[in-house]
Amino acid sequence: MQSPAPLILASQMRALTGSSRGLSRAYTQGNLVRVRAGVYYSKPAWLALKAWERYAATVAAVAASDPAAGFCYLTALRVWRLPTPGVPDHIHIVTQSPHKAGRIASTTQAARNPKTGLTGLESVRGYGIFRHHWETDIVQARGYAVTTLVQTVMDSVVRLELPEAVAVADTVLGSRRQEGEGLTRMDLQQASASLASAAKRRRVLEVLALADEAAESVGESRSRALIHILGFPAPVLQRPFHDSEGFIGRTDFFWPEYGVIGEFDGDAKYLDDELLGDRSTREAILAEKKREDRLRALGYKVVRWDWKAVTDPEVLRRKLEGAGLRRQNPRRVD
Repeated sequence: MQSPAPLILASQMRALTGSSRGLSRAYTQGNLVRVRAGVYYSKPAWLALKAWERYAATVAAVAASDPAAGFCYLTALRVWRLPTPGVPDHIHIVTQSPHKAGRIASTTQAARNPKTGLTGLESVRGYGIFRHHWETDIVQARGYAVTTLVQTVMDSVVRLELPEAVAVADTVLGSRRQEGEGLTRMDLQQASASLASAAKRRRVLEVLALADEAAESVGESRSRALIHILGFPAPVLQRPFHDSEGFIGRTDFFWPEYGVIGEFDGDAKYLDDELLGDRSTREAILAEKKREDRLRALGYKVVRWDWKAVTDPEVLRRKLEGAGLRRQNPRRVD
C-alpha cells in the first residue's frame, strides 16, 4: 500500500531550507491539506484521490509522523494486500498502553476560505486513529511496521463477518500469493489454538472449513460464504467443461446434482486491462456470451450474479432458487 503522490514533510523542508514556514503559508492560502501534524499534501491532488488512495496516503502520513506506530487489523490487511470490507473508518494501530486505547478523530484538515467559510473537505472522508491494546509481534512489510501476517489474519477473521473472513482466508491460502505472504491451513490452525477465547477458536475453524484455495476472486469467496449461510448445497469450484469443439472453460460454481452452473461477474472481468489482455470490453462480453451458449448447449442452466448479490443475500437467494437450487439448513442473515 503506497501513497499515490509524495507527502510533503515539514521536517524535510526544515532540513533543506532551515524553515518550514512556507508550508504553513501554503496551508493558510488553501494550497495544502494538513494530513497529520507536520505532514502535508497538495490540496488539489488530495481532492482528486479516490477514497482508497486517501486512506493509503493517511496511513503513510501516520507512519511519517510517528515512526514507532505499528499497524494492525484492517490497516495491516491492506499492507499485506488482503481484502477488506470497503474503506475502513480508521487507521488501526497497536498501543502498549491500555490507557491509550480507543478512537481519535481525523486530524486531516484544510484552511477555511475567508469568503465562503468552507475548507473544500466537507464532502471528503477523513480517517481517524483507532488504537488497539493487543499483545503482538511487529514486523516490516512494504516499508511499514505491521502485525505479522498470521496475527493480522487472526485479528481480522475473528472480527469480520463470515463472507469477509472467508475472503481473507481464501486469499492468504491461495497459491498466487508471493513468497512469504501466504499461509497454510496448518499455520492458521496452530495460531487459532493459542487464542484465549473458545468462541474465537471456533470462529477460525468455521472459516477454515469454508475456505478454499481454488477461489479466484473476492467476489467468488463472498458468494461461497453466502451460499453456505443461505443453506444452499456447497458447489464444486473451478470445474472444467468441454464440448465437441474442445475446452470451454472453468466455471466459478457448479452443482452437478442440479445441473446448474453459477458465475460471479465482477466488473474487472470487462474493465481491467490486465484481465482483458489484448481484447476490448466488447470482445470480452461477446466471448463470455459464446462461452455461456456452449455451456447451455450441454444441457446446463447458467445463473450469473454481480456485486449487488454478494452485498444483498436476498438477491443471491432469488437468483439461485430461480435456477432450481433448494435450500437445506439456512442460517439467519442479519
